[in-house]
Amino acid sequence: MAPSAGLLNAILTGLVTGSIIALGAIGLSLVYDIAEVPNFAHGDLLTLGAYTALLVNKPQSVPLFDVFATGPRAVGATGAGLLFAATAAGVLGSVYHLGGVDAIRGGWWGVDVSPTVGTATHVGLAVAVGGLVVAGLPSYPAALLFSVVVLGAVVPLTESVVFRKFREKDVELAMMLIVSLAMAFIIRFSIQTVFGGDIRFYEVDTTIQAAGSSVNFTFAKFIDLLVSSNGVVVNVLETRGTENLQLFALGYGWLEVIGILGVTALVAGAAYRRRRDTAGVVGPRLAAGLGGVAVLIVGGALLAGGGTVPSETLYETRLRTSPLRLGIILIALALMGFLHYLLQATTLGKAMRATSDNRELAMIRGINTRRVMMVVWIIAGMFAAVAGVLLGFLFSNITINLGFFLLLPMFAGVILGGISVYGAILGSYVVGLAMEVGIFAIPGLSATYRVPVAFVVLLLVLLIKPEGITGD
Repeated sequence: MAPSAGLLNAILTGLVTGSIIALGAIGLSLVYDIAEVPNFAHGDLLTLGAYTALLVNKPQSVPLFDVFATGPRAVGATGAGLLFAATAAGVLGSVYHLGGVDAIRGGWWGVDVSPTVGTATHVGLAVAVGGLVVAGLPSYPAALLFSVVVLGAVVPLTESVVFRKFREKDVELAMMLIVSLAMAFIIRFSIQTVFGGDIRFYEVDTTIQAAGSSVNFTFAKFIDLLVSSNGVVVNVLETRGTENLQLFALGYGWLEVIGILGVTALVAGAAYRRRRDTAGVVGPRLAAGLGGVAVLIVGGALLAGGGTVPSETLYETRLRTSPLRLGIILIALALMGFLHYLLQATTLGKAMRATSDNRELAMIRGINTRRVMMVVWIIAGMFAAVAGVLLGFLFSNITINLGFFLLLPMFAGVILGGISVYGAILGSYVVGLAMEVGIFAIPGLSATYRVPVAFVVLLLVLLIKPEGITGD
């Protein structure tokens, strides 16, 4: 295989690492930018999210809750009822944070609504989400959903019970930092008190049915790109023991390749020009990228033919990945897309941006800044839960220090990006790529040096641009 294969694999791994860092850094950035809290407890919130998912995925392994278990991964009617109640309470609790009973009645919607309709809607949503969790027991998706709901309700309590009290006393930023460190130790050792220090892991059915065959989405998959005089072949293999089993091969003639690339360029250019001349949620660069990717996927699927591995090639390389790693990237991108829509296309998002720019002015203009801050903490908690559960699954184990080890890369991503949401996303991917590509590019370095390499890159960038990549 070509020497570039190692670099491509390092880049792909860096994108996976950057995706998880970004999910954590988004909440960290929002909380610092709007609530003015340098939250050193954020890494431990990822750990809390990972452990919370165990109540659904492996209830018998959870102390105190294990009395309701009827097996390693099963609970009786009482246990299921408690999980349903906790989920429903989590949904209603998140809404309650937005304005108390008035929010439950629909007061946070921004439009006039009957209290009966608002209450019925929120209760119905709580029941539906609780039903999804109980119906999905003990699956990984149900565990992930449960963790997201619980942290969405619990994390804002740190704002209302702790940080707001200190903010009202107008304490210095350094004091807030100390308070957040105290919260970090409280959360971490509370988890350890309940769960102990043993390493834990999720139980996940990793085999899915696809195209009439069983595919394990955690097993390594090799994607060979083979370029010959007749065209391009994409050959996908799976490792099983010491053998590589071919899953499928896609072949494209040169006319098909030129056609797909040509249409991709036309669609991307048209999308860029259209979004550049009109105001909208999707910017021109993003529109061009989405349009191009859509054409590549659809065109590649429609024009793919049965491919055979050529005996002679002009160029070939190999990527090593798994559906799990690709899924993490897609989940992160989907959540980032949702956040982008929330910030750019909703009244709540505009209020968040106004509060970030000038909180005093936002209050004068009638924006409920307290509600905005609670939304920020809810989002931070939910994104932390997703990052923690994905991280625990990716590493195949859950430890007390799971999120703490990711705290410094998350802060590096936020600072590198210029302490803004979009900057944090970009900075996180730069940090993730630096961690993985740096180890590949510097011979003799072990994985132990991944974080130090990322911080070398951070220092170099800040020496050139102290305000960060996206800073003014």
